[in-house]
This record gives sequence, structure tokens and C-alpha cells, in this order.
Amino acid sequence: MTHVAMRSDMRPFSDVRVRQAIALAIDRKGLIDSVLEGEGALNGPLRAFLRDWALPIDKLGEGAKYYQHNPAEARRLLAAAGYANGFPTSVCFTTYGSTLLIDTMQLVLKQLKDVGIDAKLDQKEYGAYVATCVIGKFDAMLLGPYTTFLEPHSELYAKYHPDQPKNQGHINDPVVNDLMHRQARTFDLAKRRELIHDIQRHLAKQQYYVELPSDRTIGVWDGVLKNYAPNYGNDYGGRLQVAWLER
Repeated sequence: MTHVAMRSDMRPFSDVRVRQAIALAIDRKGLIDSVLEGEGALNGPLRAFLRDWALPIDKLGEGAKYYQHNPAEARRLLAAAGYANGFPTSVCFTTYGSTLLIDTMQLVLKQLKDVGIDAKLDQKEYGAYVATCVIGKFDAMLLGPYTTFLEPHSELYAKYHPDQPKNQGHINDPVVNDLMHRQARTFDLAKRRELIHDIQRHLAKQQYYVELPSDRTIGVWDGVLKNYAPNYGNDYGGRLQVAWLER
């Protein structure tokens, strides 16, 4: 999942209306159609492939509207926040060697400009990017992929806990902190899931990160390969250890 991170501890991004305006400026469906050739998934505060935990966009309550493309409402929110003429900013970025990411970046910058946000690219070499922007050392905004997690606590804790280096937005939200700690101590699965749903509904309104669509990977393998499936994590060898060829 790629997202736009903002320094929520600094103006103008400390104003929730600015973050909401940025969310409304992004045409997520357009990104799927133009960059991902129609094969993508919309992400809420939790990435969509965590199906047992992630709420669909239309179940996010009041915050669901910020996942729509609405440039007029974005401009209205910016004006209400005191930025009727928009504002200049910078976006930390590295290509990761991905043409998809480059195309996404170009469209996002255009869509921000369409609502008055003049975002200039601050492109870095990969090593410099990891040493600075990945751990929240940037001036304003960041656009880039975020680590794949297979369990919701890992993602929520890394992105939102104030003590974590990958809390790129420098977020310290008492509501999120409380819910995050409560779900981590809840053994009842249904109750824990509801707490994580509450976190997502709150985050959808706050828009600390603007989550962009994920590409959908299509895996194809020969029928003689048994006990194999695509791997969603970073362990490329584990699945092959238990697979075999039936000839």
C-alpha cells in the first residue's frame, strides 16, 4: 500500500480540514484505472487485504466521505482552514525503481495542484530516503509505499504510536492510543475486532495518512506445483519449502 503522509505536528497539516481536503483531492478510482490497469483495491485506514479486520469504505461512518474524489469540497475545506489560495509544500519521494509509483506520484501532484496545493517533489536517492523520510524526517509531506503487515496491530502500532520511528506523521492521538492499547489486551476476538473497527472509523475522519489504492497481483503457476499459493509477506522461500512437483 502506498500512502501520503503529512507532518500532523506542523501547520498546515495540524489542521484536520487540510488533511481532509488532501484526501478529497485524490481520485483513487482514477489511479486504479489509469495506473493499475483497473486491477486495484481501495484502502481505508487498514489495507484492504486484511479482510478479517479492514472495514470497507462504505462502513467507515462519517469519515467515508473523505475517500471520495470531491475537489470542490476540498477547496471549501482549505478556504475554511485559512488557505483559500492554497499553499506551497514539498513531497519527499524516491522511485523504488517502480514506474507504477512514478506514475502515481505524477497524478497525485497534479490532483493536489487542481485544488490549489502546489506540491514540489523532493526526490531523494533510496538510501537517503530510508534514512530520513521513512522514519519521519521530512519537512511537510511524503509519498511512498508502507511496509506490508499481516496483522492489524503491527500496522496500527507502527504508524500511530508516538514512540515508533515509522510514525511518519508524528501522530499522537489520545483516542487512537487508548483504543490501540485496549485491543492489544483483548483476548475475545469479536470484542477486539470491534475495537479495531472503532479505530478505523476514527482514523477515517482524521486522515493522518491518505491511503492510496493497492495494486492487485495476479499469480499464475503450473498445475504440477502442489501445496503452493501466492505469498503476501516478505518470506519468499517459506512457501516453496512445503511445495512439491507432481509429475
